[in-house]
Amino acid sequence: MTGPYSGCEPKLPPPNAESRIPAKWLPACLACAVGLALVALRTIAGATPAERTSVNVLVKDAETDQPIYQARLTLRFQEPRRFKRSKSFSFSAKTNAQGRYRFTLIPKGTVRLTVTAEHHQTFSKEFEIDQDNAVLEVKLKPPQPLL
Repeated sequence: MTGPYSGCEPKLPPPNAESRIPAKWLPACLACAVGLALVALRTIAGATPAERTSVNVLVKDAETDQPIYQARLTLRFQEPRRFKRSKSFSFSAKTNAQGRYRFTLIPKGTVRLTVTAEHHQTFSKEFEIDQDNAVLEVKLKPPQPLL
């Protein structure tokens, strides 16, 4: 062959040459490759819709039982990983006049909810979200007096 691509022909083994992978290992290698591809697709796609839910948060004053308007909410989700450090995501919002906020498309699992509001103590706690439309009710205490 002559021309700009001469000498670039692929070097294939002769037709009767033996493969480097024994034939008895081929099914296992194929299964492993398919498994890795599925894990990669799941990692890229993230949680499926069945693994996501809504989380409804209600924030009230612990003494008056009145809703707290404009309480700052942070919902942190930590994605467990087998071979790498965990990956965390956080979602932030503020409550409405009824002291409510609805987070949507939250991955199911363990989340940490942190709530802060003026003239109240900060609240932070882990919750296990395993059902759809979970409701988390938080009662914020007044600040502790300074000594």
